[in-house]
Amino acid sequence: MVKGKIYDESGEEVKLKKSFKISKKLEPFYTGGDLKLSPDQNFLFCLCENLVKVVEISTGQAVQCFGNEEDAAITICGNNDVLFSAHRASLLIKQWKWKGNGEEEPLVRSFKAHPVPVTSMSMDSSSSLLGSGATDGVVRVWDIENNYCTHQFKGSKGVVTLLQFHPKKLHLFSSADDLLIKVWDLETSTLIHNLKGHVSPVTSLVFPTDTTMISGGRDKVLVTWDISSGVLKETLPVFEVIEGMALCGGRVVTAGDKGVLRAWDKTSNKCVQQQNTPALKREFVNLVPYKTGVLAVTFDQNILVYNKDLEIEKNLIGYNDEIIDIKPAMEGHLALATNSEQIRIINSETLATTVLSGHTGTVLSIDTNPEHDLLASSSKDNTVIIWKCEDSCYRQVATCTGHTSAVSGVAWSHLPENIFLVSVSSDLTLKLWQPAKGNIQKLHKTKCVYTVKAHEKDINCVTVSPNDKFIITGSLDKTAKVWSADKGNLLGVLRGHKRGIWSARFSPVDQCVLTSSGDALIKLWRLSDYSCIRTYEGHSASVLNCQFTSLGRQIVSCCADGLIKLWDTQTSECVTTLDGHTDKCWALMATEDSIISGAADSLLCFWKDVTAEEEEEEIREEQVQCEQQQELRNLLFDGKLAAAFALSLALNMPYKCLGVAQKILELDDGSSQLRSLIENLQMDQIESLLEYLATWNTNSKHTIIAQNVLFALLSSSQSQSFASNSKLRVHWEALIPYTERHFERLTKLQQQATFLQYTWDRMKLSEV
Repeated sequence: MVKGKIYDESGEEVKLKKSFKISKKLEPFYTGGDLKLSPDQNFLFCLCENLVKVVEISTGQAVQCFGNEEDAAITICGNNDVLFSAHRASLLIKQWKWKGNGEEEPLVRSFKAHPVPVTSMSMDSSSSLLGSGATDGVVRVWDIENNYCTHQFKGSKGVVTLLQFHPKKLHLFSSADDLLIKVWDLETSTLIHNLKGHVSPVTSLVFPTDTTMISGGRDKVLVTWDISSGVLKETLPVFEVIEGMALCGGRVVTAGDKGVLRAWDKTSNKCVQQQNTPALKREFVNLVPYKTGVLAVTFDQNILVYNKDLEIEKNLIGYNDEIIDIKPAMEGHLALATNSEQIRIINSETLATTVLSGHTGTVLSIDTNPEHDLLASSSKDNTVIIWKCEDSCYRQVATCTGHTSAVSGVAWSHLPENIFLVSVSSDLTLKLWQPAKGNIQKLHKTKCVYTVKAHEKDINCVTVSPNDKFIITGSLDKTAKVWSADKGNLLGVLRGHKRGIWSARFSPVDQCVLTSSGDALIKLWRLSDYSCIRTYEGHSASVLNCQFTSLGRQIVSCCADGLIKLWDTQTSECVTTLDGHTDKCWALMATEDSIISGAADSLLCFWKDVTAEEEEEEIREEQVQCEQQQELRNLLFDGKLAAAFALSLALNMPYKCLGVAQKILELDDGSSQLRSLIENLQMDQIESLLEYLATWNTNSKHTIIAQNVLFALLSSSQSQSFASNSKLRVHWEALIPYTERHFERLTKLQQQATFLQYTWDRMKLSEV
């Protein structure tokens, strides 16, 4: 192990890290359910778990969050100013001012719209009316400005699943479990049409003209209606479950379970355009008109922005699910493996996301080779895929097949010459893959060089040494094994962990290996004799990942309880603990000045090294404190006791403040000076003084001074406000026990003194 100072390639000394702060996060903002677009089409209203989030489409980041975890939101709608959310537990509809400045209370009002949960809501084009439909089939209309119910419509059977206002007329359309589309006239408060044409739930309505409506549902048909007469004009089979429709460029665009957007001529009802290949091979669950194109929502919470030609322009990731692995990708980007068949490529600055599709099973591990712009991914589909970055975009160049079970780990070699790739699998084998003759130009001809049965139980991880000579694997059989890279010979076995090994890493500068295990321990092993030389204890759950940082002088690790710890390699001490996740932290990446972590809570955290900033701040604070302490000494020397008392309060120096109070009380008019001084104190200064008094009062030597200051405090004009201040209550309660004890002690002393005086007086009388 390296001891003393270490230097990087440029010759600069490597500073040890001590403190980190979260600089930014990639948080989930949509976990399924209702999703609406603001009228200005710049924001999305999304349901995220039990909360409601407002997302800026241009950045893909949540700008507002409303609600609470205990009262789940079911459905939402809003305009450019306010947002309505219907909640399950309280049965309330809550109105939020989502474009506030952050200082005022966002909740404007809440009201109970129905005696049962509200399942659907809609606002009219003027944003003056709000429609709500509930599980009892009742539909109500509310005047938003005047806060009262204007209409109540009954007649639907079952849960109201769809509610929509006509864009130009005062008509409200509703559909429920009875599969009928009801048209309600708001001017006459009557049901004018009962449209029957679907045999499965209706999911979407569009209005190509003022008198024409097209409805789509899960019965795989589009139905065209004349809404002035209520006549069914045409039924068009589309052979796809329709989950959403939108008007786009004079055409009707549909989205459904095939994951293909199709455009239909609204006059001839013929398909005029269809995507050749689905971008993500995912079935759609919603479709929203957006500017000149559409927003399509997939079942795995991807929100895809399409232009009018149905070409994808942007991909918003609403929910990453479990983040399993993180690696650096092309410049300024990260590659993420989540609980999905896709690989996410994220811009580190803007957090914009693109996806790579190629696997048919969940991606379990990824690794990159920056020298050749390569990325490798392994999956539950038993394959390894090699990707090549060209023109800032990854494309699939090779697929490695041969494993008979899920491929749990993959790792690239590090040196530019003779490139190779290793993989491990639940089939208990280690495989080494290499392009023909090690030529990077022949990646498409990558073949398996050798296969080794490596362990007795599932293999969790694999890593290649910095010099490409060794490979280490870690397994659930509680061992890590070191192999020669050239022939796959077993060189050594690392035994000592009591549970399966989750991570294994080579040191970047020493001949040692780091392992982490389900026994909550991290161990450092010497490669010369494969003995354990350090054990790092401190985690309370399985250590899922560990890495070297600061050129091997420090270790960063993450745990199943979501905590991240930074360790000193030499002293085995935990330098700091980072708490930013609420679930298992699987993914970890340490860079020169940051740590990036991902967990099962779908949160990607960017931790910035703030050690230098904090050290500078500490130096500045020490300088300021020295100056203030010198000022305090000067005030005491000049006899300016009132200013010295106030300054000692500000400096949080209780015993210096005690000394100043004692000097004031020693003056002839000390009590009056103390009272006038306390009269001018602010409430935060009084709170600090009370805290000091509670400390002074515990010592009998300081009791007299403490009681004098307390008397002056209670005699001040501000004493009337003390009882109503909850912050002061704990200090008053701390003063009472010792004050009573001192009172009893002084009372007993007075009694003893009186008895002594009486005895002395009687002795003098007897002498006479």
